[in-house]
Amino acid sequence: MVELRLPDLDGLAWLQIIRQTKEGRGLPVIVASRRSSEEGMIQAFDLAADDYIAFGGCDEGEVSARIRAVLRRRYDVEELRSDVMERGPVALDPGRHVCRVRGKSVELRPREFELLEILMRKAGRVLNRAYLLEGAWGMSRTADTRAVDVTVSRLRRALGRRAGLRIETVARFGYRFRT
Repeated sequence: MVELRLPDLDGLAWLQIIRQTKEGRGLPVIVASRRSSEEGMIQAFDLAADDYIAFGGCDEGEVSARIRAVLRRRYDVEELRSDVMERGPVALDPGRHVCRVRGKSVELRPREFELLEILMRKAGRVLNRAYLLEGAWGMSRTADTRAVDVTVSRLRRALGRRAGLRIETVARFGYRFRT
């Protein structure tokens, strides 16, 4: 757990540093703040925080439950992340955090990578935004956010013109990775 506002180093800067290391990519991180800040929360999730807690609105029981949920998600999912998935021109290796399109390496942000992994694992199925929020951000299915739409847009751009078109928008529902 890292405090958003640390005396010597901003918590988000610390999170960015830790996520750039091999060991830090798999480390569960919860960002905590004394005040609820939508901007801080979005930045934390964009930097691959597993959860965000505003202590002003949480009691001790909720904090404990969130920590247990993050640990459960992180370690249950890690066991599944050893196989390379190939769907059309896109190859994804979750264990090594590598994405390739037509054999060329593609640099993805942590949330883009997680979202692509979910879409590819469920290729051909339509996944609603709430499901994607829960899977990639660990956020409540009732959260009102455009984070999924923004991340899909970035992901399409990163994958390139033809490969990016494999992520289809299903109007008023969500997204599907076309096989």
